[in-house]
Amino acid sequence: MDFTDSYANGVQVVIVKEGSAIKSIDDLKGKMIGTQEGTTGYAYCSADPADGGYGEDHVIAYTNGATAVQALLAGKVDCVVIDSQPAKEYVKANTGLTILSTEFTNEDYAIGVSKDNPALLAAVNTALQQLITDGTVQSIINKYIAA
Repeated sequence: MDFTDSYANGVQVVIVKEGSAIKSIDDLKGKMIGTQEGTTGYAYCSADPADGGYGEDHVIAYTNGATAVQALLAGKVDCVVIDSQPAKEYVKANTGLTILSTEFTNEDYAIGVSKDNPALLAAVNTALQQLITDGTVQSIINKYIAA
């Protein structure tokens, strides 16, 4: 698979309770981590420690971010790894939570295209560039990602 040029950037962060012993991502080893199922946050955290993760036995995947945050508030997990924008909203809506100052990871968003179709890759990159230039991509990000 080839990937198009990046059209957006996402940042994964860590939400903890205020006063938590977790002060940076270096403190996550051995902790119970909540994530949203099917997300890159889950994939990164549940990966084998040899591959930079914490292992599946240290990660609980919830059906959505709000449920993961509720688990944090209830003491079922020590932290939640989630995209930055929703994290800000969850912290704003729930007293006693904070976001670590260090990012968990930084991701570029792109579209996957078959390696056997370089013409499609070029066409999608051209269309993406036009949509970025005319502001369409930013308006979509503002409407759906920042919400």
